[in-house]
Amino acid sequence: MHVLLTESAFGDSGFLVQPLRDAGCLVSRCHSRAGVRRAPAPGGRCPLDEPFAQPDLVCAVRDHVPVALVSPDVCVRAEVPPGLENRVTVVDVDGLLATCRAASGELGVLG
Repeated sequence: MHVLLTESAFGDSGFLVQPLRDAGCLVSRCHSRAGVRRAPAPGGRCPLDEPFAQPDLVCAVRDHVPVALVSPDVCVRAEVPPGLENRVTVVDVDGLLATCRAASGELGVLG
C-alpha cells in the first residue's frame, strides 16, 4: 500500500513514517525533510501526480482517493472539518498500521 502523508503543521506526521514502513507501506510525504513543500519547489512534483506511484491512502482530501484523518496526538481524536463528514474516515494510529499490514498481506482481511 502506498500512503501519502500530509500535515496541517510540518512535522505532525513524522512519527508515522517508520511504523508505516515497518508495516509494509510505501510512504511519500508532501514536505522535504527541511519542511519545504515538494510540489512548488523547482523541479518538484506532488506525489499525487506521479503517474506510476499513485498513493492508495492519503491523509488529505483529493477526488476519488480514500482519505484517513489521523491525529498526531494519540490522546485526541482527529477532528473532521465541516463539510467532509461523508468523505473522510477518522482512524487512530493502530488502525492505520493495521490497514497497511493487511494490504501488504501480513494480516489478511481486517476484522
